[in-house]
Amino acid sequence: MKNVLICKNCETENAIYKLTCSNCKEYMRERIVNLDLWSTIWKLVESPTIGFSNIIHSEHKNFIIVLTFLFSIKYFINTLIFTNAFEINTFTLDYLLQNFALSLLYTILLICLFSLLITLLNKLFGIKSRFKDNIAIYVYSTFPLILAGLFLFLIEFALFGHYFLSFDPSPFLLKKNVAYISAGLEAIIVIWSLVLSIAATFAQSKSIIYSIAVGTIYIGLLFYCMIYLPYFPF
Repeated sequence: MKNVLICKNCETENAIYKLTCSNCKEYMRERIVNLDLWSTIWKLVESPTIGFSNIIHSEHKNFIIVLTFLFSIKYFINTLIFTNAFEINTFTLDYLLQNFALSLLYTILLICLFSLLITLLNKLFGIKSRFKDNIAIYVYSTFPLILAGLFLFLIEFALFGHYFLSFDPSPFLLKKNVAYISAGLEAIIVIWSLVLSIAATFAQSKSIIYSIAVGTIYIGLLFYCMIYLPYFPF
């Protein structure tokens, strides 16, 4: 796998995040200092690979902290649903503050550790990438889940109340058709995030097989941890 920028002046191969050629110092691309949140999100909708390339090229990875915090909210909501639906821990709703703090911690650790792993894995396969770029692209790839946590959840909670989180009784028993529509929308959101995770990896590697593997592992890992990582009461 090889994804490089070729200097038009001296034809030297450079890492894709480089602004100037390492040999002749010629500018190889347009300089991007900051990211505009809405234009970046729109670009991820319109052309994900270009959007993630812009994120990689940006000197400042704006909004990463905010997006990570917002994603931790959706992570926490899913944790409450899964642990109650699968009866793994039916007391998560009784320790909301403690479990939200754990969700925030888990979110940060998972994204950082996964980004570090991908940075090392990229290096092993000859792909030059930076840890901060990997954090940025994988945080931005979760924005469909963030939207679901901010907007879709409000509709779901309005329809089902606390039963949507507690599954006592299941929303599928209360309003079967609406519950299946809600589950379908959630599935679409997950698939969208998966596609973005694949596109994020592809922007670095240009290998579709590698990108599908990494993107699938990333989304799968997040949802596995939502279900099985320990929460109060332990």
